[in-house]
Amino acid sequence: MSDASRARLILLFGLVTYGMGQSLLYVIFGPLAREIGLAEWQFGVLIAASNVAIVIFSPMWGRASESLGRKAVYLLGMVGYAVGYAALAFGIQAGLWGWFAPMPLFLVLLGARLVYGVMAAAIQPAATAYVADTTDAAGRGQGMALIAASGGIGTVIGPAFGGLLARFGAVVPMYSAAVLALVAIAVTMATLAEPARHVHAEKPQRLRVGDSRVFPYLLGWFVVFMVFTGVQVVTPFVIEDRFGVSGREDITQVAMFALLSMALVTLVVQIVVMQVWKLSPRFLLRYSFFLFAASLVLLVLASQLWQLYAVFALMGLSVALATPGLNAAASLNVETQEQGAVAGLLAAAPAFGMIFGPAIGGAVYNLSPATPMLGGAALSAAVGIYFLFIAIPDPQSAAPLESAATD
Repeated sequence: MSDASRARLILLFGLVTYGMGQSLLYVIFGPLAREIGLAEWQFGVLIAASNVAIVIFSPMWGRASESLGRKAVYLLGMVGYAVGYAALAFGIQAGLWGWFAPMPLFLVLLGARLVYGVMAAAIQPAATAYVADTTDAAGRGQGMALIAASGGIGTVIGPAFGGLLARFGAVVPMYSAAVLALVAIAVTMATLAEPARHVHAEKPQRLRVGDSRVFPYLLGWFVVFMVFTGVQVVTPFVIEDRFGVSGREDITQVAMFALLSMALVTLVVQIVVMQVWKLSPRFLLRYSFFLFAASLVLLVLASQLWQLYAVFALMGLSVALATPGLNAAASLNVETQEQGAVAGLLAAAPAFGMIFGPAIGGAVYNLSPATPMLGGAALSAAVGIYFLFIAIPDPQSAAPLESAATD
């Protein structure tokens, strides 16, 4: 195994623990919110708060990784994630013990979520920039596919991890996720090397969101996550209204299988298929958004549960192709000294979409149940058409990176 491949596996381990923590929020924290006295709007604010912090601070951390180093910024993010997540778990535990009235408890939890968001915002930009530093142009999509796969792995493992440990205590899974993050920190400190090119880094470069080299790919990230989270939030209603599934447990089970089918396809494509075939960002982006749009239209037409699962699997295929394509294209389009800056923007864009998607999806579903899917399909298809008419980097014509950054 090459040094670059080993480094990616180390990063993957840390990113998977981060993804597990995110999925546990819904599995563990969601059902406890009312029990500790939080209103629905307060739970929503707590979830959104970290996304807002990530949008604001990811670009800053991305630029900081140019001067402080990828490894240092990644470790700062992981430490902040572990501390913020453990603080959130303790705050929830304090709520269960009745130590705080609802409003003071909400403020304590909000503080923990903001610490989590501000510091964890460093994880993704540093990891993405590290992969950009240690892959050549042709292998950029492969490296970015592993980074993208980490969230899917965490989504698959997180609920099972939480269900297994919840029998020992309501918030034990959250404490365990924080401890697992500490293990990842120790492994990273001991074994991950800083890319040689950043030992003597230049002054960090700023990139504007409107920079024509990166704006198309930021737009793509924003649309994918705004549409997907908008659809995700109405999926339980779709299952009940269109497929006739009733009862909270049955609806939850169907939704879980749908999301699991999506996650499994995403993982197989990003961890297996894209590691065997070096698919160019141009190919990935000029097909994935049309596949995404098709899956959303088919979701409107689906009438049986097997069709629902198949549609989510197709959605998983489209996301598996789009996300590494977006990261690789943006990375290939900027200079070496701008990799940290672009990684920060790439981490902020999906979080920005996640702020708007759930609210818009729920609101338009009340107007017409098909609107979130059809509106999302139209928006995705428009982005796909946009990618047909812009110049997307082709690794075959890209200048090779210096030998220190190759596999």
